[in-house]
Amino acid sequence: MKNEKCENTLVITNRYDGIDLPDAACRLLIMDSKPHSETLSDRYQESCRAESDIVAIKIAQKVEQGLGRGVRGEKDYCAIILTDSELVRAIQRKESRKYFSNQTRTQIEIGFKISEFAEDEISTGKKPILAVTDLLNQCLFRDDGWKAFYTESMNEMAESTSDNKGILDILAAERDAEQKYKEGNFTSAVSIIEKLANSSLVKTNSERGWYLQEAARYMYAYDPSKSNELQKAAHGANNFLLKPEHGMVVKKINLVGQKRIENIKKWLKSHGDFSEAILKVNEILSNLSYGIKADKFENSLNELASAIGFDGDRPDKQWKEGPDNLWTIRANEYILFECKNEVNLLRVEINKDESKQMNNSIAWFKTHYPGMTVKNIMVINAGKLGKGAALKDVEVMKEKQLKKLVKNVRAFFNEFKELDFEDLSDKKIQEYLNFHKLTVDDFINEYSEKIK
Repeated sequence: MKNEKCENTLVITNRYDGIDLPDAACRLLIMDSKPHSETLSDRYQESCRAESDIVAIKIAQKVEQGLGRGVRGEKDYCAIILTDSELVRAIQRKESRKYFSNQTRTQIEIGFKISEFAEDEISTGKKPILAVTDLLNQCLFRDDGWKAFYTESMNEMAESTSDNKGILDILAAERDAEQKYKEGNFTSAVSIIEKLANSSLVKTNSERGWYLQEAARYMYAYDPSKSNELQKAAHGANNFLLKPEHGMVVKKINLVGQKRIENIKKWLKSHGDFSEAILKVNEILSNLSYGIKADKFENSLNELASAIGFDGDRPDKQWKEGPDNLWTIRANEYILFECKNEVNLLRVEINKDESKQMNNSIAWFKTHYPGMTVKNIMVINAGKLGKGAALKDVEVMKEKQLKKLVKNVRAFFNEFKELDFEDLSDKKIQEYLNFHKLTVDDFINEYSEKIK
């Protein structure tokens, strides 16, 4: 490849650490999608504590390593494209961007600036692909204006103001606790990690739960009963953690006393401005598609509930039993989802095992939500029952209905582009919900169909 003999495609699987592609070996680098962890331990942490600073640091390191593959010296140059909504949001969020080096952070800022230039050109009628390629060519053909803009931006690079002392204190406590555990001093290990869990260094219930689970792990060999109590507390703080052996209580979700419009306003304000909010919306919607991995799909369906003012739950992941997703849409009224979006789109029948799983989820709902009204939806493109399959009061959300939902949600949030999030009208939001078919009645009637 370095000799420019590229008749065949070169694929280097599952690694880029340590690979150098200087000068003509790489003039265009594409990073497609957010890096994921390789070890089971790291993957588990990402699924349980996705908003953790520790996880954000690891992702930032991976991204920065990738960005550095194509530029190996002061005189080297390379155009880099970052694509995929999760990756873009990961580098745009202030919480994660602070863990990049000053140079990388400034280069990312330059990327956002020139993206705005491209948007301006597109708004005047220029084809998007031409706007992008023209920007790339300015870099690749060493346009004098581009070089001056880049040099000026890098010279104005702000000095780092990030303080990682809190992170270092957390890592030091983790190390000390693990060392005590290895020495067989279980009670000291638990004491260190419990102190950390209850300190100001741990800012969210999700993280507090994680460290209580670590304490439960340390205590198990010494006192299984005490370990189970710690695990109950951990799971209570973070439902995505391991289920305690006994004593877990399923928390119900309900919209009693809550206003949907108010929930939507709170969700929008929590993202600061439209650009941050629409970035999150695009990330959610990009994962609501057939063929997407089940965990991503189900997580995005849960996040969608919050974005559009409902309350959501993932019983199978949070309580280790029940349906994949559960929404409360009105007081004492719910939508139950069983997600089979990874099933082949060409399959026309729902099989026996799938119907059994759906029926088990319905039974779970009746046990934990007695007397409540529920709409049961299976997300699957099949519309007939196969041999031995039996379902009652169940509808299916096929690909066409899912695409319709995604389209309507995107159009709904685009309505807020020019609005001030601090001065949103309840009446206007309701009009948008009505117009884009996102009312409660629409969810009951528009996005699923009966099984033939």
